[in-house]
Amino acid sequence: MRALPFALLLLLPSVVYWQTVFHDYGFRDDYAHLREVRDEPGKLFRLTASNGRPVYGAVLEASLRVGAGIVPELPRLRSASLLLLTAVGLVLWLHLRRSGWSDAEAMAIGAGVVLLPGAQVVVGWAIAWPIALGLLLAVLGFWVVDAHLGRRGARRTVGLVGGALLYFVAGLTYQTSALFVVAPIAALLLVRDERSAPSDSRWVAAHLCILFASLVGGFLLMNVVFTEGVVPEAARMNLEPHPFVKLLWFLRQPLPNSLALFELRDRFNTHAPFWMALAAFSAIAVLGYVCGATSKQQRRRWLFCALLLPFVAHSVSLAASSQAIGYRTLLPLSGLFLVLVVYGLRSLGRTSVGFVVTRVALGVLVALAAGLANRNAFNLIAVPQNREWQFVHFAASSLELGSPPRVFIVRPMIDDRSTERVYADEFGSLSADADWVAKEMFKTAMRERFPDALPDKAYFVETGFVPPELPHDYALVIDMRALRKEGDRPLAVTTPLAATSRR
Repeated sequence: MRALPFALLLLLPSVVYWQTVFHDYGFRDDYAHLREVRDEPGKLFRLTASNGRPVYGAVLEASLRVGAGIVPELPRLRSASLLLLTAVGLVLWLHLRRSGWSDAEAMAIGAGVVLLPGAQVVVGWAIAWPIALGLLLAVLGFWVVDAHLGRRGARRTVGLVGGALLYFVAGLTYQTSALFVVAPIAALLLVRDERSAPSDSRWVAAHLCILFASLVGGFLLMNVVFTEGVVPEAARMNLEPHPFVKLLWFLRQPLPNSLALFELRDRFNTHAPFWMALAAFSAIAVLGYVCGATSKQQRRRWLFCALLLPFVAHSVSLAASSQAIGYRTLLPLSGLFLVLVVYGLRSLGRTSVGFVVTRVALGVLVALAAGLANRNAFNLIAVPQNREWQFVHFAASSLELGSPPRVFIVRPMIDDRSTERVYADEFGSLSADADWVAKEMFKTAMRERFPDALPDKAYFVETGFVPPELPHDYALVIDMRALRKEGDRPLAVTTPLAATSRR
């Protein structure tokens, strides 16, 4: 029977995300980073290091440097995300089933993590692949630490230091990725043997102390880097000056967004399915306390996981002086609630009938998550971003070079998007609404057209939210506001009196 969950975890992510991975598109920073690694070596590393993520910048720059810096190469990076997330699901399944969870329950948690909205963004956004690397380092670090906590002597010390180093590198890759270990901590705590009850606090404290010692170590290292002036410190590295305002934000945004698990929130109109998912998953999680926690100690464990660990899971974002609402920062918190939901379903399996109900419910949960993940990643990331890219790519192919032509891009506003739903800078969002992204998109398209590189000032690009007052001064005007219109061809490309201008 164990071959079935293994095969499912191995194949499901590829089936769900295949369309998204190999679609032809870039996403916001993708375009700029494709150029920067060649024209401005080291800039990407300095940028990410200023946000406390030097490993992120190093591995991302190395991965982008391999190739010609064009959009058709981005599926290679999205494939890396897919493979790393698949490994995360497999590692979680292997460790959880050895720690008291059944194969089906461990599989549901492993698969669910790979299908969360945050994972959908990591797969759909090519330059986000190091986030998946950080997740894998974190779960491997947890496995190593947990395996050596019960040992003695030099092997224990070496194991704990090794696990801490994995946390350390995960934190310097993407801080919230390191915090993902909160999910397996909760999973193992909820099913610990009753005879281990007196040592629960020591076990949890040991795990959290090693985790935060590693994160604080990374923070202190980066402070030295900032102090020495190696790279400038980004504003988000400062501590939050208004903790109560931040707490209110946490209760209104990250908490409900994570607890709804696989259902997305809308930026402008939070639809009924979101609130229904929030209510349903909350009720299922509470089943774990009502039906699954049969002793005083088990109830304490559940309350600790449900009431205190959410703050730990989101502690980096709570401490930082920014209010990042993207789903890519919610993976630790969503993973924790996923564990509580599966534990709630597990509590139904105390009878033979309950056993069947639990297995069916777990199957429905994974199937529902897979369907939503496929739809969201493809329809809200890949398709709209492809549409933007095709507008610019088609326009670049028609530009005639001679005396340096001027190009004007009419940038779209949020109401010009081609999707009905939108959230943050991820699902259903625009790329070309930013001046620098629109210009980088056009540069990338021209680089694909002329792979041997164009001379400096071969063309000039300007952007704005309204058409130019003197359109005849431009060889090419690309009106991206037409994104909201139907049609496969980007008809919003005009060349007003271009021939006359060139004469």
